[in-house]
Amino acid sequence: MTITLATLCRHLSLPVPEGKGDIVLTSFKPLHEAGPSDISFFDNQLYKHGARTTQAAAVLIRPKDADILPDNVLALVTPQPYVAFALALQVMYPSPAPDAGVSQFAVVSGKATVHPTARIEPYAVVYEGATIGAHAHIGAHTVVGAGVSVGMGTRVAAHVTLQKTKIGAGCIIHPGVRVGQDGFGFAVGRDNNGEMSLIKVPQIGMVRIGNDVEIGANTTIDCGALGDTVIEDMVKIDNQVQIAHNAKIGRGSRIVAQSGIAGSASLGAFTVIGGQSGVVGHVSLADNVMVASRSGVTKSTSTSGEVLAGMPAVPIQEWRKTVAVLNRLTKNVMQKKDDTKDGTGEE
Repeated sequence: MTITLATLCRHLSLPVPEGKGDIVLTSFKPLHEAGPSDISFFDNQLYKHGARTTQAAAVLIRPKDADILPDNVLALVTPQPYVAFALALQVMYPSPAPDAGVSQFAVVSGKATVHPTARIEPYAVVYEGATIGAHAHIGAHTVVGAGVSVGMGTRVAAHVTLQKTKIGAGCIIHPGVRVGQDGFGFAVGRDNNGEMSLIKVPQIGMVRIGNDVEIGANTTIDCGALGDTVIEDMVKIDNQVQIAHNAKIGRGSRIVAQSGIAGSASLGAFTVIGGQSGVVGHVSLADNVMVASRSGVTKSTSTSGEVLAGMPAVPIQEWRKTVAVLNRLTKNVMQKKDDTKDGTGEE
């Protein structure tokens, strides 16, 4: 999308550089690739060389860093360059609105409610009692189960299955997501013959997903056993994440790929779960807790903003001390082995 610098600055609530408002911007590019008609941003000191040598027309940058740009590059000063970058992309590369209507190849129950402005793609199936809101988009081969509701403007990609689910407005559900299927619940007992048996626990709850939630490809969210699994507003979930029955994910939380949240775990608002991490069932994390990648959370924490790491996860300062001690012990053991070899030729 072509846009003038003045127009973009107005969208970002930034002052227009004097006499430069008519500059035409054609794309957003990385610092090292940007040319005279491009805009870029600088938010990480690792890319300082790129900022010093960029040929961009303008760069979104913090006030303290503005003087590192070449003289011919305009500094668009903002306290949050990365936020401005995200907003600029939304302005310059808006998502196209799908054409309203139901494909002739879709299967939609006569007892489903589909808003006239919604779009249902080929081979999608919408069951009885489902509700598809205004400007919602249901992708090809997606199944919307009985009684499921999809909120206004929510985009559901291809090959998604939704069961026993209520989804709010403005959400993005990526391909292959599975929501509302049975959780993993079995009672261990003995059958009438006295043999050990696994008895399935019916999962009678639902999944409630708030507004502005994004769920990555091939993620699975199980319905509640009793009560609901809850994903609050503005939660962002990466690809290939498992969220078990009755988990509660607090507002604005982010869960990185290949992580698992076990049943009835509760994450506070704006929690961050690093990649390939796990949270065991029935624990609670306070608001703003961060869990490092490949960590295993086995205990609740009530300390807001705490950073956890390791397996089992502990406060990160404690984890770092433990790693340092183990490293010193390992070096001491290896040194003793070397000394023994030097002295006798044998271990």
